[in-house]
Amino acid sequence: MADRNLELLSGLGFTSGLWIGGRYGEGGAEMIQVANPATGTAIAQVPLAGDADFRLALDGAHQAFGRWRDEPNAARGDILKRAASLMAARRQELGELLTREQGKPVAQALAEVDYAASFFQWFGEEARRLSGRLQPHPQHGREYRVRPVPVGVAGLVTPWNFPLAQGAKKVAAALAAGCTAVWKPSEYTPLVALVMGPLLKEAGLPDGVLQILPARGPVAGAAFTADPRVRCLSLTGSTNTGRALMEGAARHMQRVSFELGGNAPFIILPDASLEAVAADLVTLKLLCAGQVCVTANRVFVPAKLEKALVGRLVPLWQALRVGDGLRAGTAVGPLIHSQACARVRGLVDRALGAGAELVSENRGHERDGALAAGSFFPPTILRGVTDDMTVAREEIFGPVMALLAYDDVPEAVRRANSTPFGLAGYVYGSDLSLANAVADALDVGIVGVNEWRPLRAEIPFGGVKYSGLGREGGEEGIREFSDMKVVATPTPSLPKP
Repeated sequence: MADRNLELLSGLGFTSGLWIGGRYGEGGAEMIQVANPATGTAIAQVPLAGDADFRLALDGAHQAFGRWRDEPNAARGDILKRAASLMAARRQELGELLTREQGKPVAQALAEVDYAASFFQWFGEEARRLSGRLQPHPQHGREYRVRPVPVGVAGLVTPWNFPLAQGAKKVAAALAAGCTAVWKPSEYTPLVALVMGPLLKEAGLPDGVLQILPARGPVAGAAFTADPRVRCLSLTGSTNTGRALMEGAARHMQRVSFELGGNAPFIILPDASLEAVAADLVTLKLLCAGQVCVTANRVFVPAKLEKALVGRLVPLWQALRVGDGLRAGTAVGPLIHSQACARVRGLVDRALGAGAELVSENRGHERDGALAAGSFFPPTILRGVTDDMTVAREEIFGPVMALLAYDDVPEAVRRANSTPFGLAGYVYGSDLSLANAVADALDVGIVGVNEWRPLRAEIPFGGVKYSGLGREGGEEGIREFSDMKVVATPTPSLPKP
């Protein structure tokens, strides 16, 4: 196993170090060991950046900004599209590395590589389309030139659940806009981010344009908000982290773009096909072992259909293989660490103590002794969950399906909206007029109607209320890293005869 880790990392160009100035360099305030959460086995040692490392990285990004900003849009886009091609060529290696350090099944990891590459492709194309306009002037002989310009150095903070995809969303958009960036990936999953350094360099990215520094969150937040050269902060993380970063950003009036916590409702309408609902709901809920900000957190089911839905869910639930994501057929991997297991256990135990009913647990991983040191939580179905239970009020972030019964559709919508969060929602039903009406009534940023995974690079994604500010993806994503500059100028004219 150790030999395979070394072979994999070496093949992707990795040598231990922080990625600064187009190479892996020494530094770091501390060394950490990255381990496979399914088995607890070590993968590699990685340095975590300290204050001095961030100053060096920000110096380099600031120095590179002028040159990168002046690159033609099409040239920047070509580099991003070459990166997408290189990711496709190394899909298997990137996917395996992602599984080893994050734990998700290989099939899901490969899908994440594809999803991440799609953002480099999309924003590579958007860079070419980035343009301004001429606006008429009220005064004769003059005009306005309105054009987007990059904001400057961007600080990017990404999480551990989708470490490659979330990084791609931010990195590709920032670079397409003409910004340089310092990317702080999670200390739990730093490897798949660090190997993107040599890949992007091979694609033609100039040294210093992107620096990659794994670090503790408070260290990175303090470094980014203390430096006035950082003009944009983009975070995917918890709402509390967003609040803290926003407070720090006020010091230098830095722009912020945040994708934060969620509490997504999944509303099953009375005329929904329970067969289709059960299949999609199980797939959605157990993607990345439930560690997904847009997953179904509260499943609203008509009271008269709850028993029938449970009858369809349980066989699917119990048939899933829970275990090491590297093994063929595994559908559910571990949580990221043991602390996550303890937190989810607390949510479940409190719900059971408050009157919820345990419907099903899948403890298949317990049959494999090699997984004894892994951070697994048994996929669990609860019924009889009420709105006041913590499991319904907080983001579960684990493989727990909470069923909440309702009597009529307006009640379901009202309860679905009774949360400070508003990231995603889902509506399943046969009457599309009713389903779309419910979707329009949900206070969220994106809704899947009879679709469990509506996210694509081509569309904007982000939340409302406590779930965030700004958008990623689509033509809107590049605007988070752009300012609009106006030049009032005389119009060109021929000399008078």
